Amino acid sequence: MKKHHFATGKSLIMLSLLCAGVSMLWSCAEDGYDDETFRSTVTNSTLTSPAADGIVITPSADGKTQTISWKVVDGAGGYLVSLYDQGNMEEALVKDSVIDGCSMAVSREEDMNYLLRIQTLGNTRYNNAEASEVTEKPFSTFTPTYQTIPAGTDLAEYFKSHALPADSIGKNLNFDLEGGAEYTVSDVVDFDANTVTLRSTSKVNHAKIRYTGDKASLNFSAGFSVKYIDFDCAGSSAGVFAFSKESTVAPDETGFVLIKEPVSILNCNFDNVNKYFFWDQQSKTAVITFLVDNCVVRLTPPEAISGGVFWTNKAGHINDLTITNSTFYESPDNPGDIKYFYQAGMYRAKDINLETNSVTYDHCTFYHVTWDNGQWGNYNGMQSKATSYWNLTNCIFYDCSPSGVARRFLHGRTGQPGTIMNNTYMRADGTFDDPGNYDTSGTDIKEDPQFKNPSAGDFTISGATQVSLKTGDPRWLP
Repeated sequence: MKKHHFATGKSLIMLSLLCAGVSMLWSCAEDGYDDETFRSTVTNSTLTSPAADGIVITPSADGKTQTISWKVVDGAGGYLVSLYDQGNMEEALVKDSVIDGCSMAVSREEDMNYLLRIQTLGNTRYNNAEASEVTEKPFSTFTPTYQTIPAGTDLAEYFKSHALPADSIGKNLNFDLEGGAEYTVSDVVDFDANTVTLRSTSKVNHAKIRYTGDKASLNFSAGFSVKYIDFDCAGSSAGVFAFSKESTVAPDETGFVLIKEPVSILNCNFDNVNKYFFWDQQSKTAVITFLVDNCVVRLTPPEAISGGVFWTNKAGHINDLTITNSTFYESPDNPGDIKYFYQAGMYRAKDINLETNSVTYDHCTFYHVTWDNGQWGNYNGMQSKATSYWNLTNCIFYDCSPSGVARRFLHGRTGQPGTIMNNTYMRADGTFDDPGNYDTSGTDIKEDPQFKNPSAGDFTISGATQVSLKTGDPRWLP
C-alpha cells in the first residue's frame, strides 16, 4: 500500500513565536538588564544554554498547542531552537529557529515523543560568545504507559500470562508496542471489561501485528483503541475486531452490555482482511461511538461473504459509526466480496435509551467494495427515522454496489436528516450512478477521479474536480 500524506508529526508546524522580533528586554521580566541603563550584567563571556530542568512545557486548555519556555540567560543575543519527533529525527518539526524571547508556542500532537534542542546565541554588543553546548530536553504527550510489550511477542500468549488486574476496570490501560517491531496474534485476544489502548511508540515507524491463527482477532466489551499499527490479517478467517463473545460486564436496564467509552481505530493500515473488519459476534453489546480515522484497509475475502465489513445485525449495535480520511478497497482481481459495507439490521437508538444515532463517511475512498451484487448498507431499524442522521460527504466510490451507493446508503429512503455532498459514484464501466432522490444536493461529481494505480493500492487522484474540492481520502491528493 502506498503511504504518503499521513497526518503524522511530519505535518506539525510552528504556529507562532511568542515575542518574535522583540528584544529580551521586553520578553522576560528577569532578563539581566538594568532598568536604568538597559545594559547586561554579563559581558565578555562565553554563555551557557538554558538548563533542561528549567525548561517548562505547558499545553493549552484545548490541548492543540503547547508553550515551551525557559529561564533567561543573562547577556544572550537570542536562542537557536529546534524541535523533533523522536520517531523521525531526520525531519525537524521546527528547524533552527532564532527566538528573540524566552518562550515559543507550537502545535501539540497527542502520542508524540518530542525532543527540544536549544542553544544560547552570542551577543556582539556585550562581547558574549554563543554557548558551546546544546541543551536537549525530551518530553512526551503520550498518556502514561501501563506496560511495554517486547518485540517479537505473541500477543495471545502475552495476555494469557499477564492477566489484567480486577481493579483496573474503568481505567485506560496503555500498552506500548515498539516502533517498527513485529508481533503476532495466534488466537483470540479478549480484553473483555478492560479499557485498553494498543499503540506503537512511533507514529512514523509503525509496529507490525501479524495474525497467525485461524481464530485470531482482538475482542472487547469496553472502550478500545489501536494507534499507529500495521496489521497483516492473512492468517485469520475471523473478524479483525469483535465484541467479546461472553462478556463479564453486566447488561444495563436495556438488556445490552453498553460501551460508553469510544472504540477508535486511528492511523493504522490493514492488509489481507479475509472476512469482517468488525462484527458483533452475536453478542448483545452496544457501543455508542465507533471511529475509524486515517486508515487504509485492503479487503481480501476468498469467496462471497454475507454480512458486512461492519456487521452488527446479529445482536450487537453501533450507535454512531464515523469513518474519516480512510480508504477501504479490494484489488480488482480479488475473487470474493462482502455483501454489505455496513449491516446493522433492526437497530434503533432508542434500543439503548439514546435519542439519535448516525452514520458518517467523510473524505474517504472506497474502491471495488460490495461490487458483486452488493447493496452497500442494510439498516432497517434506521429507515425513515427523524432521529437517524446520515452524513456522506467528500467521498469517492468506484465500482461499489451495482444497485447504487446513494440509494443503498439511505436504504432506499429519501428525506432523512443529515448532510450529503461532493461525492463521486462511478461504475466500473466508466459511467456514473444516478443518485436519484437520495443524493438531492446536486453536488455529485460525474468525473473520473483517475486513480494512479489501483492494482498496486495507489489511489492518487488527478481528476480536476476531485482535486479542486479535495475529495476522497486526503492521503491520495496529488
